[in-house]
Amino acid sequence: MEKLARSKNTPGTDAAFDLLSEIAVDPASDERYPDGTVLIPADSPDASVLMSRAIDKRRPVAIVFPDGSDVVARPPTASGPALLFVSGVLWFAEHIRRKRDRPTFVPREWVTEFHSAGEQKFAA
Repeated sequence: MEKLARSKNTPGTDAAFDLLSEIAVDPASDERYPDGTVLIPADSPDASVLMSRAIDKRRPVAIVFPDGSDVVARPPTASGPALLFVSGVLWFAEHIRRKRDRPTFVPREWVTEFHSAGEQKFAA
């Protein structure tokens, strides 16, 4: 008798794949998950590294929990002098970060949202 194939994915990874499938087929998701959003399973052993890389590249992040809920964080939008100021602050922060080599957390000025698993995710 054949053994059933079992997924080696974590529950959070499976939930992230499900969310990716929903995002791919529903154009209404563009508002909630901007282009370039990085989906990161919360239970991944590399979650902090993946978050650090995405934040370093200033890409939106969605941390997906095993129950299907997620937290979305995206960089603030700025233009003109504000963009120049924010760029300078980020350059300075990057310069300091290289000296101390610590994990990076979501910057305080980023916009964050929490979406529960039972919440209607997309407009019909």
